[in-house]
Amino acid sequence: MSSKTAFKTIEEYLFQENKRFIIPNYQRGYKWAAKEKGRHETAVEKLMNDLISADKSQQYFLQGVTVSEEGNNIILIDGQQRTTTLYLLFWCLSKDFIKNIKLEYDIRQQSKEFIFNLVNLDDSVMLEPLNTDSQDIYYFKKAIAQIKERIKYFNNTVKSEFIDFLRNKVTILYIVIDRDKATKTFTMMNGSKATMLQEELVKAEMLRKVSLPEIEEKQVSTSLEDNLNDLKEIITKDWETNTLRSRYAREWDKWLYWWNREDVKSFFNTENPMGLLLNYYVRQTNNKAEQNKNLSFEDFRCLLIENGHTEKQKTKLVFKELRDLQKSFEDIFNRPKVHNYLKMALICSVDKEDRFNIIDYFIDRKNDENLIDNYAKWRLVGATHRQIVKVAELTVNEVTKENKVEEALIQLSKNFVYQNAYDLAAKQLLRLNVEEDNKLKRKFDFSIWQNKSLEHIYPKSKVYHKNEQGLLFNGSDEAINFNESELMKDKSWLDRAAFHKNGSEHCIGNLVLLYGRNNSEFGAKTVQEKKETYFNVEEKFESRHLLHTISVFAQDKWSINEIQQNKEKILAQIKVDYNIKDITLEQYEG
Repeated sequence: MSSKTAFKTIEEYLFQENKRFIIPNYQRGYKWAAKEKGRHETAVEKLMNDLISADKSQQYFLQGVTVSEEGNNIILIDGQQRTTTLYLLFWCLSKDFIKNIKLEYDIRQQSKEFIFNLVNLDDSVMLEPLNTDSQDIYYFKKAIAQIKERIKYFNNTVKSEFIDFLRNKVTILYIVIDRDKATKTFTMMNGSKATMLQEELVKAEMLRKVSLPEIEEKQVSTSLEDNLNDLKEIITKDWETNTLRSRYAREWDKWLYWWNREDVKSFFNTENPMGLLLNYYVRQTNNKAEQNKNLSFEDFRCLLIENGHTEKQKTKLVFKELRDLQKSFEDIFNRPKVHNYLKMALICSVDKEDRFNIIDYFIDRKNDENLIDNYAKWRLVGATHRQIVKVAELTVNEVTKENKVEEALIQLSKNFVYQNAYDLAAKQLLRLNVEEDNKLKRKFDFSIWQNKSLEHIYPKSKVYHKNEQGLLFNGSDEAINFNESELMKDKSWLDRAAFHKNGSEHCIGNLVLLYGRNNSEFGAKTVQEKKETYFNVEEKFESRHLLHTISVFAQDKWSINEIQQNKEKILAQIKVDYNIKDITLEQYEG
């Protein structure tokens, strides 16, 4: 690789006459104003703190930049974030500084326009709402705010000295490489960085390959007309290639933005920048081989090579397949019922491979609500993917999904569900709440699942029982320090023995699903006090969107009979939903 290297001051680097800095299409968005996990300051804040505290009489060295030079254009291969931050810093000091600095984001039109117009903008730009639809602009504005926060106390003397230091003392290592080595160098330089991810390398490689020329051999002609036509064809193809590359980059960035939405990341339980898209695609294409392997740039690069296709043709085919897959992910997330059934199934996944199997099933059957409804329901009682989908392959000795639901019904019919079948009860109560949202055709808020709690409607602290020695305890197994006759005078106490075999304070009939934070708010309140808290719309209460929970709290009276009736109602509903006809609840022991 041929290259040339020199040390340049910021004056010599940024303020070159008639030069234009280009952010190429394979670069990621501007992110230095974002705070990375585990750090107390952003990269912008760290740079500013370091510059401000530096000895102004000494040379200050910044990390180098690697570029490719094409005429008056400086293509930033490595150093985009630093260069952009310096550009924004000089704008904050005085917009006159950037009048002769041309910085251009090659294919992100909104970013390109923002940077181009910045020289004519004043501080009012910061009063505009932050546009989260454009990642670059959002972080441009965040960076400006972080810079201004650190220079706001500069007087004229300090400001002048700081500017002189920036321009003449701050120095970078300036590395120039050949144009045809640019993408490869970008990959080599960034592949080992924590901030340069496999997904970004895939994007860079796809954009590079879709930009490859498709050269056709032509007979040499002495005709001016033929040569002009050939030239027109070359120009047309070049224009089409640039247009295609720009469109691909914009689409990719849209996918990236979608997968980085908090609701999407939480739903699919992924922190990868491109979510499950690339891993899932590689898995599908490789016929599910090495299913638990993380995305590898080399693995993906191999998919772009195939006999019978040019590299450009194969890349276009792969991109189309990615586009179709991305649409499928968005479909299963955006359709309320599919979204709800899918998340219930994902909650029950046992490992990465199982999660992929679930997603496979839902993508293939996203238009059949009955199938995905049944799949989710079976998963909630502990049935595996194989027990649901591969019924014909099960041997006579294997457990079936019907066995699973019968076992679940037995567990849920018992008196002490809270202690012995907590997770199973939570999943069934979740399902009842989700089904109410399905009736309204709205997406259920599954954030509750990470903070779920089962609340006793009738407080367990107000239900008493005797142990073998005749000592009194409440439903929390705490000793009661007064005698039974005194308890009988207080009508707020229930005797667990009065439930007979049909329940207790811990049966599913006395349980509802809540957010854990709301459960702690209830504490040992009476039923009436809980109802007042629940329905006081003037106070924030997260669990108020849970429609099945609301229906239970809405009952006028709540005592032994209502608890037993609610238990029987829930178990009867389970029998209907799972088509259990040959088993009666009387067969179960309390």
